[in-house]
Amino acid sequence: MIMKNIVIFLVLYFIVISNIYSQEKERKFSGGIVASPLVISWTKPDVKNIENDGVKFGFNFGVVGDFYFSKNFAFSTGILLENLGGILKYKDSIPKFKGENEYKLSPNSIITYKLKYFEIPVSLKGISNEIGNFKYLCDFGLNPMIRYKSIADVSQQNISKENIKDEIPAFSLGYHIGIGTQYSLPGNMALLAEIIYTNGLTNFSKTRTFDSKTNVYRSKAEKVVLNNIALRLGILF
Repeated sequence: MIMKNIVIFLVLYFIVISNIYSQEKERKFSGGIVASPLVISWTKPDVKNIENDGVKFGFNFGVVGDFYFSKNFAFSTGILLENLGGILKYKDSIPKFKGENEYKLSPNSIITYKLKYFEIPVSLKGISNEIGNFKYLCDFGLNPMIRYKSIADVSQQNISKENIKDEIPAFSLGYHIGIGTQYSLPGNMALLAEIIYTNGLTNFSKTRTFDSKTNVYRSKAEKVVLNNIALRLGILF
């Protein structure tokens, strides 16, 4: 409920600010509502004893704002609610998997992660001059994310919809590249369509495994990042 109120407030704020700046000869701000009805996310392990075992489909929505510092370039930010996830197969055992209870998982366990984040993307955006009613854009930037819900299903011990907040870092970081187009509508409104690829930079999981070769419980989690590609649609004011 609190996050819904925040999103509504930001939408109204961006609309008001956009209308104020639209009175100027050269526009300084554009904001709007965006949603990605299709987000495909997957895990990318950096070790041989953990394998990606599939993709997850999700969605996101939120508000964005572009602060123009020249005619064709803007600083872009916003706040999004992300639904992401992935599927991992652990070849080694997991001595301590912390959920509502603590579990010991045998080798070849498959864990399906269902994660929700608050994302505050920051990027540099380039926008072309208008060609017909279209403008073309590209942007590159960082994706700081704060975890607010983390659920897992495990192939062993009938573990389902387990709260695993102790297994997922509270903060995650990635970078993104996006390309898209804006279609101008009457007034200062525009429709947005963009494809965005996001690559994780930090480890999304804190799960530690038992090294069967050395018989040692690893002191830290192996590197696994969370990637996704999203179709973003929106309306700008």
